Amino acid sequence: MITHAHSPLQRMGLTPSLSTRRDMPSSWRDVDLDFDTAAARLVEAHEMDGATRDYPVMDLRTWSLRSDRGLFSLSPLAGHEPSRPLRATGLTQLMTRLGAPTEFIRDRLPAELQLGLINYLLASQEKPLAAQLRLRGDEIAAVVSDRYTALDPAPFVDTLRDALKVHGVLDDVRVRALATGSVDAMRLVLPGEARTLRVGDVSHVAIDVSTSMFGKSAIHVRGSIFRLVCLNGLRVPEHLGAFSRRHVGANVQDALRDAVPTALIHARGLMDEWQRSLGVVINNVNDYIESLRELTQKEKELVTTELKAEVTAPELPAHVSLYDFTNSLTAAAHHAEPARRLELETMAGGVLHRELGRA
Repeated sequence: MITHAHSPLQRMGLTPSLSTRRDMPSSWRDVDLDFDTAAARLVEAHEMDGATRDYPVMDLRTWSLRSDRGLFSLSPLAGHEPSRPLRATGLTQLMTRLGAPTEFIRDRLPAELQLGLINYLLASQEKPLAAQLRLRGDEIAAVVSDRYTALDPAPFVDTLRDALKVHGVLDDVRVRALATGSVDAMRLVLPGEARTLRVGDVSHVAIDVSTSMFGKSAIHVRGSIFRLVCLNGLRVPEHLGAFSRRHVGANVQDALRDAVPTALIHARGLMDEWQRSLGVVINNVNDYIESLRELTQKEKELVTTELKAEVTAPELPAHVSLYDFTNSLTAAAHHAEPARRLELETMAGGVLHRELGRA
């Protein structure tokens, strides 16, 4: 929990800002597991985070935020449910529903103003505000729409297993990356579909499947490439064909099953592009890195460092192959938390496709 012993608010005689419980820790592990073992580990990670339960709320206007030992806590005005502390994601989602700036309210205001402002916004909503509280133990892990369709860890991996079995690849796949936390992901690699693009440099066809149990991500199924020598992942860019389905409505599980063969087709096409990238050159490399607006400044510095390591050069070269450049992007992604790592690997796929189109 955040402490405020020497905070500016306290020095002014004001009550320190309230804080939240922490979200489930995010973890990315490079592994080499059969599907069932990896699935069990994903389920176990969530079980350790607390028992899952969804609590429907007919109208958030009949609830209020309170202080509970320095934490934001949500309570029904009627007192029919206990007051429960909010996790960081839950508070952010509640503020989004109310159209309020999360960081300003959370970090800049004293507790009295935090509670007064949020409760005023709750009470002043013109229409009923239905929601679901996603509980982990006694904590509110997420505040999602009343239309939210849960696909929790066990049914998620069971559905994915069924899809792999139906399409005849369950016994062939190896799980080479497993992410758990606010966003969960499995990288399913097909060792039997590999190409050696350089001596000792093997890449495999793969499928990435990701979702969030906390309303932070839709379900995504995307073709990808897994480079064995460095454990880098390269993902099919968004516009070329990726399955995405929000946690809303019926048949979420059926849609997930149908997405697997489509993702395999796109992954095989990406492998063809990956091989072609060996013969394409990126010029004015420093300027090219600076032109990538999707990257933060720190990420651009990481790409520069990784590219020099990729081509074993003490200084950044003026010209490199598209293959080496794309590898530097996917290597830089290793340093990011799981959700951002997947975004960077997708961006790398976009760079690959765009430059091949110009070649």
